[in-house]
Amino acid sequence: MNDSSIQKIKRIEEIDYLRGFAILAVIAIHTSANFTRILNINMLLVINVIIDVFSHFAVPLFIFISGFVLSINYKGLFSHKIFLQKRAKSILPPYIIFSILYTLLNITHFALNDFEFPSIKRIIFNFLIANSYYHLWYFALIIQFYIFYPYIIKTYENFVNFGRIPFFIIFALITQQLWLIIRVTAIKYFDIYFNSVNDFDTVLSIILDRVFFSHIFYFILGIYVSQNYEYIIDKIFRVKKWILPIIIIFTGLISVLWINGIVKYGSYYNIPKSYFLVPDLLGSIYFPLIFSIFFITTLKFTIIKNKFAGYSKTVLLIGRYSFGIYLIHPLYIKICMSLLFPQFGVYFYHLIFYPVLFILTLLLSYLSVHVTSYLPFSEIIIGIKNKN
Repeated sequence: MNDSSIQKIKRIEEIDYLRGFAILAVIAIHTSANFTRILNINMLLVINVIIDVFSHFAVPLFIFISGFVLSINYKGLFSHKIFLQKRAKSILPPYIIFSILYTLLNITHFALNDFEFPSIKRIIFNFLIANSYYHLWYFALIIQFYIFYPYIIKTYENFVNFGRIPFFIIFALITQQLWLIIRVTAIKYFDIYFNSVNDFDTVLSIILDRVFFSHIFYFILGIYVSQNYEYIIDKIFRVKKWILPIIIIFTGLISVLWINGIVKYGSYYNIPKSYFLVPDLLGSIYFPLIFSIFFITTLKFTIIKNKFAGYSKTVLLIGRYSFGIYLIHPLYIKICMSLLFPQFGVYFYHLIFYPVLFILTLLLSYLSVHVTSYLPFSEIIIGIKNKN
């Protein structure tokens, strides 16, 4: 997500724009996801399904950005030890701080609703597998990419030296697709044979969801684009008129599959994970197309700044605060839904619920990160420090 090592070179504005689009999509996912509580198929559900389906490019884009940025700063000969130390310093303190925060939030929720408190063993386990709150799973993913990056980039460079880099990218795509199939198959198997063994199937499902093979193609694609930036951008602009129609078709197709699943199984939560395998496999082609659209948009922001000044500056600032916004935004979603909205009689089956929740979450998260950036040790908390 946010990688402070990019400060070593001239800051690439396009990457901050991409981060901005990605974090807006994350908030859109976590606000629109309340459609899962709507019991009837209506226009409100359909609209939010479409938003949710489209917005799922968010984490793949963050992984793509990580590969892009790391390959600029760390290639050829570099110290693996120093690399891992710097990555650990940038990612572990915020993860620990916010894991504790959300654990306390969960305990408070359990206390207010008379639920049984999670055991110490469960709390520790959730911390180890990045399950203290629903959005922290990203940390499990990115930590694995940091650990294996020296070996990934070395392998990538070997394929470049032999002139076989297209094979490596195709291999990464096949590996990702195979892992998605293996994951669903394993989850289905353990759900059948181990569903009564102390939540064993649930725990295994969580662990399998966090294995980095599920996003390896996006990471390596980020490396490839960073190393062939001008060439890739030229190719994107040559075929740009075809990209948007294809994205619309993919979005519509996957949305129809989701809605069909809700109709078939009675509710979103009853849909088996195996049903989402086809949309997940399509995502490996679908999401890079969305990345392309945003690259085109960011380049227009960069080239024609006066025309898009207001929009570009907003997205740029949001992108630079994206790491902190990602960390804190679920807290404001919880506050709005539990404390604020009930006071005004606004609930998930109201149209106004979704845009207001999105805007409030974004504004409150942005302001919190902005204020925090001026505090001592803000880099440890939110990964950024405002020196002005």
